Amino acid sequence: MVGALVAGLTACQKRDFLAPPPITVALDLQKTFSDEINTSKFLANCYAPLTGGLDDFGNGQNFAQLSDEAEAGPAYLATNGANFGAVDATNNLDNVYSAMYTNIRRTNVLIANANLMTFTPSSKAKFVAEARFLRAFYYFELVKRIGGVPLLTSAVTFEELKDAAAQQAYKDALKRASFADCVDFIVKELTAAETDLPWAPASDNDRGRATAAACVALKAKTLLYAASKLFNNETPAPAGQPGSMSRPDIGYTSYDKNRWKLAADACRDFLAKNTANGNWYTLYAGGYDKLFTESRDAANHELIWYRQSMDNGAIYSNPGGRLAGYAHNQILVNLVDKYEMLNGKTKDEAGSGYDEQQWWVNRDPRLAFTVLKNDDTFKGYKMEFWSNQGGVAQGQDYQDTYKTSLFFKKFQRQDANTGVQKWHYLRLADIYLMLAEAENEFNGPGDAYQYINIVRKRAGVNMPDLAIGLTQLQMREKIRNERAVEFALEAQRYYDVRRWMIAENIDNGPVYGFKVTRIGGVIKHERYVIENRIFQKRMYLAAIPIAEVYKGTAVEQNPGY
Repeated sequence: MVGALVAGLTACQKRDFLAPPPITVALDLQKTFSDEINTSKFLANCYAPLTGGLDDFGNGQNFAQLSDEAEAGPAYLATNGANFGAVDATNNLDNVYSAMYTNIRRTNVLIANANLMTFTPSSKAKFVAEARFLRAFYYFELVKRIGGVPLLTSAVTFEELKDAAAQQAYKDALKRASFADCVDFIVKELTAAETDLPWAPASDNDRGRATAAACVALKAKTLLYAASKLFNNETPAPAGQPGSMSRPDIGYTSYDKNRWKLAADACRDFLAKNTANGNWYTLYAGGYDKLFTESRDAANHELIWYRQSMDNGAIYSNPGGRLAGYAHNQILVNLVDKYEMLNGKTKDEAGSGYDEQQWWVNRDPRLAFTVLKNDDTFKGYKMEFWSNQGGVAQGQDYQDTYKTSLFFKKFQRQDANTGVQKWHYLRLADIYLMLAEAENEFNGPGDAYQYINIVRKRAGVNMPDLAIGLTQLQMREKIRNERAVEFALEAQRYYDVRRWMIAENIDNGPVYGFKVTRIGGVIKHERYVIENRIFQKRMYLAAIPIAEVYKGTAVEQNPGY
């Protein structure tokens, strides 16, 4: 109990509920949960392990480097190995299995001891509801990676594992629940938690806590994943592969188009409840760039569920030279190519006006807010990324570890060498694009137009409406591309291409960078292949860590591992 209370509390930095003073006296269950302040502190520990950021895997490594968004600069970084297929049950950067069950156990302890909470009934109900939301969130994080997992809804006690026979009986009973049961559990938990939570944060100090809006939004996200091809495949893959519909623990065993309707209905439920609550959540009008940097802007009502944090990603993301960064995060040209021209055409469409030597001109404004390039003024300097191959001295900000000559501008403040202030799990733009996707898959493009266009025309972006007359397939591609640019570098792309089962095309082949040279006063950009990446089909689902399999439980491994 002491370890749980102290470790989590000292890890938080926010001077409010999410970072109360540390407890240094040992407390038993009765003393912990009969006191409202102590219970609040224990709940803070349930929030403390939340992850996400530009340093997810340490040393500046993150999900963008594992997708077609970014490249890890130094060759020794583990994400480079993962991009060549070096992923198995003993080697997986995205291994959260043990951590999530640790988090789940904390919430189980709080929920199980609700009977000891003799303080204000409304506070008790809110504490339990927040814990149920967190438990559902942690299970969602497991399910979207693995499929069905063991559903543990009570904390294991010493008495249950007091001898070898009890331990063996427990292991024999520990099995993966079906994917369907896991989805149902998450949805039911969120529905129950919603009733005892406010729609929006009651005050600025409550930002980052679970709300009814977060419950509804996460329910929509869960149902969207459940409807997607990886788990609900209209044309099943061969038996024994992800997407095969052949095992109840890795997906549904039969396709049902109506699952898209359930996802769409959940998104509409969010919008209806938001309207009923005075449209508290709105797309942020303060600028797309500032959406990711102004952590305490009271006018930012776009964020539905997020992690409060300071992040050291800037030092890893920045180029070397005058900014003294490590250049670990370098943006791929593959991502740059996804941004449309200002006229709404792709760069390769006739009449687009695209010029490779001025690839940044007349592009979707989100590109300039996301990507740092040569000649940009950034943090007081005009960036110089050209090498010495053009017969002149190299730029002041160039290093020979540069593969793409493009860096992360998103998440960074211009006036400070700091990275993200919040890490977004769910924001209103996601609700609109999830609704567009679910509507298109269930009914076709009709209603999808209005929701994708809302995001395209957000303040500071103002991209033109999509052309009318798109087929369902064309609209699908537009929605997927819109997600790629709107949520660039936000750890969404990695999972999107997996749930759509297109990673074997997207993450299995060449990725591109720019070589930048200067000849006289003329800058030249030369596109080149950095590497040919390898994606194996088993990687659609993460492995159960081999250590868990070796424990002798009845937990079955995912296909291919």
